[in-house]
Amino acid sequence: MIIMLTRTFTHGEYTHGHLTIDGTRICDTLENSLSMVPSGSYDITLLKCKQYSRKMPVLNPNCPCDRCPKLSFVCTNSTLPCFCPMLKPGNGIHGRLDGSILVGKYNCLNSLIHPKTTFDALYERIRKSLSRGNEVKISIA
Repeated sequence: MIIMLTRTFTHGEYTHGHLTIDGTRICDTLENSLSMVPSGSYDITLLKCKQYSRKMPVLNPNCPCDRCPKLSFVCTNSTLPCFCPMLKPGNGIHGRLDGSILVGKYNCLNSLIHPKTTFDALYERIRKSLSRGNEVKISIA
């Protein structure tokens, strides 16, 4: 499965885009322009994130997740302490310098709505594809 991330609009510190799978638009994205993942193709792996206490779709399998502190409460806008690019829920990017690609539905500039439900649906597609032995890649343009 190849997920396409198309960046459509950059203004200041935020970049809007959208994800497509097989030509079908899945969701909108939001990234911090100061810490965006460079354009290219990356493998997606599911790694246990210590901070979120669950598996997360990570673009870099060498992510130093063992250095992240476990938080007692994690909201969708928690930032990671180190650069660890991953797809995750969230509705704003201020202060995020961890390479996150936030997913949700476009609301207005620098804002996404329904991040958790959008992320859960995308996560399930990635998990099922990986469990079937397929390779999952994200291509960023």
